[in-house]
Amino acid sequence: MKRMWHAAACLVALIGLPAAARAGQGPADAGEDGNAQPAAPKIVEEGLFPKSIRIPGTDLSLGIGGYVKVDFIQDFSAIGNVYEFKANTIPADGTAAAAQSGQTTIHARETRFNLDVRSDGSGGHHFRAFVEGDFFGDNNSFRLRHAYGEFGAILGGQTWSTFQDISARPLTVDFEGPDGEVFIRQPMIRFTRRIGANWTWAVAVEQPTPQFVVPSELTGSPRSQMPDIPGFVRYQRGSGHVQVAGLVRQIRFDAIEASEDVAEAGWGVNATFVAPGGGRNLVQGQFAIGEGIAHYIEALNGQSLDATLSADNRFSSVRSQAISLGYTIHWRQDLKSGLAYSTASVDDAAGLGPGVIDRVQDVRASLWYTPYRLVDFAGEVLWGRRANQDGGSGDAWRFQFSTIYRLN
Repeated sequence: MKRMWHAAACLVALIGLPAAARAGQGPADAGEDGNAQPAAPKIVEEGLFPKSIRIPGTDLSLGIGGYVKVDFIQDFSAIGNVYEFKANTIPADGTAAAAQSGQTTIHARETRFNLDVRSDGSGGHHFRAFVEGDFFGDNNSFRLRHAYGEFGAILGGQTWSTFQDISARPLTVDFEGPDGEVFIRQPMIRFTRRIGANWTWAVAVEQPTPQFVVPSELTGSPRSQMPDIPGFVRYQRGSGHVQVAGLVRQIRFDAIEASEDVAEAGWGVNATFVAPGGGRNLVQGQFAIGEGIAHYIEALNGQSLDATLSADNRFSSVRSQAISLGYTIHWRQDLKSGLAYSTASVDDAAGLGPGVIDRVQDVRASLWYTPYRLVDFAGEVLWGRRANQDGGSGDAWRFQFSTIYRLN
């Protein structure tokens, strides 16, 4: 990683040097009088994609991106996560956690950097390598977000799941985004193919991570003997599109000693769309349902809700569903708004404890001002609610103001 940043810094410095300095002392050409002539200066050229530069002597272009973001967050009531508005961390009324007051948080953890290298496609093959990280790790440590390569139709690495549609995500200031959306990055190998001008399909094998609680009476662990297999079909026309994704996966308890191994098949469907909403405005939507897919839903991921396992080794997947709706309004060139509502829930299932999530929902309203193309000032009001299996519930309000300074 240090070598990549060093190379990028050298290229940036190269742009700022005078033409003569950039030319260096390469081989001289002989003029008509036989005297050596200085070599022609080498000029950094515009790259193949927006905001990129061509790497001299290659068919590659390099883009350096990211932004610096500072968040001012004011919580008006207790919530477990002070950096992201996660409705699944809202405590139920009447508990000790709910008795705590809100608080103020200021941080820059979302600041991120990325490197993007692409070829000109000579020889008929598309090539791309992309790496991105931010500082959302423990104690503001650098964390890998994306690291993948593309060659032709094959993608390999870590990026957004094939079961997800990142382009249908509503506009939000909060890093978390709507709780009721399919949202996850995973290691994968993916094949993508276009069909005509408007249709695209893809299929992938992705890292399996089944999540459920193992009772103390049993010994073993959640695991899978096969990859998760998602795929999608997408129709794109202009600024709008419709996409339908499917998923099949194995959820398995790998027992130790006297217990028996047990497994269930998981499945899911995620239908998404982006549609014109008048002028430059856009409407976004997502509807997901399935069994054993809680791992893929933002609010349910990490809650061990893919399946239930009883002390007598009874095992069953849990059905869950999620809805996300958004509306992006462009008031003028430098002013826009984002409205979003989402909800996610799990069906009743034997083995779910009283304090386990039954349903979460959230509402977000934001206003963005862009005084300069590299700068955003954005404010957002957020409300969320968590309801548990035993009927307990709690809600929370937050205000967030963010400044964003883009690198390109």
